[in-house]
Amino acid sequence: MYDCPSDHCQDSSAHAGHTQQAARPLRGILSASPVSADDAAQLDELNAYAARHGYQAELNEQTLVLQGVSLADALAINDRFAKRLIISCDLRCDPPVLFG
Repeated sequence: MYDCPSDHCQDSSAHAGHTQQAARPLRGILSASPVSADDAAQLDELNAYAARHGYQAELNEQTLVLQGVSLADALAINDRFAKRLIISCDLRCDPPVLFG
């Protein structure tokens, strides 16, 4: 890890259990909103896509929020819908990986 104030690089080794924990998949929340008013119908298409993949979806005004999205599905959604929807995703490992 690089420490800016001291202009020094430090070793940031993880504890021995890290490799076991790293096998857990990333999951999180994905939100999507239309680029323009003409693209609003894409939210319905994404909602149907999410339902086919077993995700819970909630529509708040012009934003569709999906819970528990995997990294692979987030990338697939982005690839399929990014031209007409603004995609935002926050993925995490639960519980977080501990570093020593």
